[in-house]
Amino acid sequence: MDLMEAKQILSLMGGAIPSGQWSQELTTAVQRALAELYLLNPHDDVDGVIGLRTRGAWGYFKEATNQADPDTIESESVDLLLQALDNPVGLIGQAKITLQPEFAFRRRQGQANREQSAQAIIAAAKTQQLTTAQIAYILATAEHESDSFNTLEEYARGNQYEGRNDLGNTQAGDGPRFKGRGYVQLTGRRNYMRYTEITGIELVKLPIILMNWPALSVFVIVDGMMRGVYTERRLGEFVNSSQADFFNARQVVNDHDCAQKIADHANDWIKQLT
Repeated sequence: MDLMEAKQILSLMGGAIPSGQWSQELTTAVQRALAELYLLNPHDDVDGVIGLRTRGAWGYFKEATNQADPDTIESESVDLLLQALDNPVGLIGQAKITLQPEFAFRRRQGQANREQSAQAIIAAAKTQQLTTAQIAYILATAEHESDSFNTLEEYARGNQYEGRNDLGNTQAGDGPRFKGRGYVQLTGRRNYMRYTEITGIELVKLPIILMNWPALSVFVIVDGMMRGVYTERRLGEFVNSSQADFFNARQVVNDHDCAQKIADHANDWIKQLT
């Protein structure tokens, strides 16, 4: 279903319909619209089937537009959805940064994702004049955090982050809401808030955007590792013109968790890049 057809179906909808009663056609139209706004993956989630992802995305949309009853579609919510499609900036924000061209990332398609993801990360890194070793370490981090380029969403629900003040998770539900997403598995209200400020995209209001917009996720991993956003340690402290300390570079993201594994990945990427 293309976007024009989806808009037409939505414009004809009347009354209030609980999600459990949506027709396949209506479900597909809603999914197509939400995917256009980066609230669903256009390659995986537009299937006409109501599932956890569609319910979650619809819930985020209704919350962001100050509507009640996240499990129902009605005339008002349709009107707001159509308005958002006509003016996405009003919902998701205006990007303040330059992104790589759009590309597909499909869940559990690691081999296909690897090539496109690597190309985008390398291109983004080169615009910042990163060294080959720095690019290799960012690619190694992306490979590890995305489970070999199979996912841009942490598999766990995120309950383990609930109440983590060090991540800025001070409100009930912050753990699951701000669980790991993107190539670096950005985690915690503090980091999502920081990247709302840096990018102009409403990642606090709509955190699922990060896992459905690969080009944005590319920016976040390259920028964050070089800027030192996640732990206040910058990649340049460990990997620069005079050294390539791939083991200790893990402190840029997550202390020494899996440090040797990622260092080995970085050495493999170096061979591919040179």
